[in-house]
Amino acid sequence: MKSTRKMILVILIALMGIAFVVTANLNSDKTIRIGVFVGSNWDVPDAESYKIIDDVIARYKEENVSFDVEYISGIRKEDYSEWISQQALKGEAPDLFFVLSNDFPTFTQVGLLENLDSYIENDPDFDEDKYYQPSYQSGHINEHMYALPYESVPNLVFVNKTLLSQEGIELPENDWTWEEFYEICRQVTKDTDGDGKLDQFGVYGYTWEDAIFSNGVTLYNSDDPSTLNFNQSGTTSSIEFMRELNQLNDNINVTSQMFDEGKVAFCIMPFSEYRTYMPYPWRVKKYSNFEWDCVKMPAGEEGGNVSKVDTLLIGMSSDSRHKEEAWELLKMISYDQTTQKNIFEYSQGVSVIKDVTDSQETIDILFSDNPGEVGFEMTLLNDVMENGEFEHHFNKYDSIKSLIDNEVYRIINSESDIKTEMMSLQNKINATLKE
Repeated sequence: MKSTRKMILVILIALMGIAFVVTANLNSDKTIRIGVFVGSNWDVPDAESYKIIDDVIARYKEENVSFDVEYISGIRKEDYSEWISQQALKGEAPDLFFVLSNDFPTFTQVGLLENLDSYIENDPDFDEDKYYQPSYQSGHINEHMYALPYESVPNLVFVNKTLLSQEGIELPENDWTWEEFYEICRQVTKDTDGDGKLDQFGVYGYTWEDAIFSNGVTLYNSDDPSTLNFNQSGTTSSIEFMRELNQLNDNINVTSQMFDEGKVAFCIMPFSEYRTYMPYPWRVKKYSNFEWDCVKMPAGEEGGNVSKVDTLLIGMSSDSRHKEEAWELLKMISYDQTTQKNIFEYSQGVSVIKDVTDSQETIDILFSDNPGEVGFEMTLLNDVMENGEFEHHFNKYDSIKSLIDNEVYRIINSESDIKTEMMSLQNKINATLKE
């Protein structure tokens, strides 16, 4: 009798154990995991980096009571790419995860990201036209959509208004040109203390890519994504303009510290810098000795007042076991207006949804940063986002980006024939890309 009771007890315990395991598996099977890193994607101070995601999770769980959502906190941006890769290798990639720009082509190539075309086409509540197209298209590669935009940051020209005023120069309009840009840089570049050396300059941080974006040039070749097209008239004139700007400085390396100290008229910085450092008290810590504002990029001869727009993407794992639920959560992060409004409240970027950025509520948020100040024209932000350009990332390009930069700046700093040099560069780069 005792042995029978003991056997029954063992069986009951075993059954309870099985039930516990099954329940645990069912519970874990009802969890959507998100890959996220701590801090700002834009490398500026961010004390509330999880605030927006926490809010999304709370709202999602209210609407989907049978599902839980979780993430691992404390992963630094510099460690994030490797963490995602390691999770994928172990078969434990998060259902949804943020995708850094440089990782996007690689994650797409290895099949880590789910193709979102069918989700987009079959969802009557989803309208891609609500996005700013430069932001939306940044998640597009090889004619397919693999990630949705979460937050964007355009480059803008930051202007030292105090320096311009001292030189008797008015703040440029948002439709200014390369010619006006060069002329102001020429006027302000001088030796102010009489020691025979230049100590005041026109611009810091204006790159050859800024020049080609504003001159109507797209290096990316849609007919052959494994090549770049340097052999264009717009590319040649952009490099010529960069050479002329560079020659104003008499081979002196203009630094960000010089702009911080009020010795440079213009500095090219992302909008996230404006959001972070324009309000008090950050402005006092960063730029305390001059007044400053921002305007659009100057337009090239063959282009317009176009800025580069960088976008943080979020995608779905191709191995997710909850793809339909993950899609709904993905939309709540990228497409939902409440989430996108929070971008302006708790982050430093720009919402990727047009109706959010171009709204009175957003105006109120931005101007609350600067009580009593006029600030930049709100049409600037909408126009820059609407008409900006995104940098096409594709396999191998990022691995040779430094090579391209070195070659282009060698040409800028030389006296060689630019058109010949650009043809040679195209052959060299495309041969490397095809290896």
